Amino acid sequence: MEIFANHAHVFPDDVRQEGSIESLLRLMDTCEIARAVCFAPHRHKMRELGYAEPNRWLAEAIADEPRLVGFANINPTEQDAVQRLELSLDIGLVGCKLHPAMDRYDVLDPRAMDFYAAAEEHAVLLDFHVGPHWYRIQHYHPLKFDEIAFAFPRLPMVLEHLGGLPFYHDVLAVLGNNLPLGRPGHLFGGITSVLNRELQKLWYLGIERVAEAIFILGEDMPIYGLDFPYNPVELVQAELAQLRTLELSAEGLGKLFGGNLERAINIRSAGGDFAAAGH
Repeated sequence: MEIFANHAHVFPDDVRQEGSIESLLRLMDTCEIARAVCFAPHRHKMRELGYAEPNRWLAEAIADEPRLVGFANINPTEQDAVQRLELSLDIGLVGCKLHPAMDRYDVLDPRAMDFYAAAEEHAVLLDFHVGPHWYRIQHYHPLKFDEIAFAFPRLPMVLEHLGGLPFYHDVLAVLGNNLPLGRPGHLFGGITSVLNRELQKLWYLGIERVAEAIFILGEDMPIYGLDFPYNPVELVQAELAQLRTLELSAEGLGKLFGGNLERAINIRSAGGDFAAAGH
């Protein structure tokens, strides 16, 4: 079974060597991962290092690497956020990573809502960090994503880490409240950095809770993510081994390891399959 993994943060060689594209490809080879989604770095950090537009850097850096799929990284409250999203699509990026705690904004800020409207119009997958991350929780509490889902019922979103243990049940509530019954939906849960108790204490869930989430929400929900370069090869291999023990159908395992990710990215070419999402 080929694996198409989500959630790899990549950096220019001179910024973070262990997070370089070459390092990611080596990890993929070792872990037998066929393809991966990689995220551009945060602009506010990269500007200080001489990279004015990290989304363009990523698009150019992976242009000749068919194993890698690029996502922009955008703060949706910035004045040029919608323009940057559209430019990112023009240069070949196909999704967008959003990290409200890192970029320090409220996910329901009116400017962010305008950005989500543009993303919905283009059917762009938004991958949100969800879970404690050393910023004011009131600005990105998982229950706020219920408001986003109802305001933009066709917007594809990944809620990463399933909220981690502190917000696990809140994320299940949001996903369950917005997923259509009996057929694939447009919301997904990121199975990323949730399986190592020692290294991932804020987001650790364990394999039993992952199994519970899939039982409750269905096999069309989970998307496996690497969290490269923060998770080393040995941890990725251990995660893959744990996930293969899940009592899923063969089709369900394929969805976890890339099928759902493929569908999420390509919703805009699916002819509007999710137009009637039960809202």
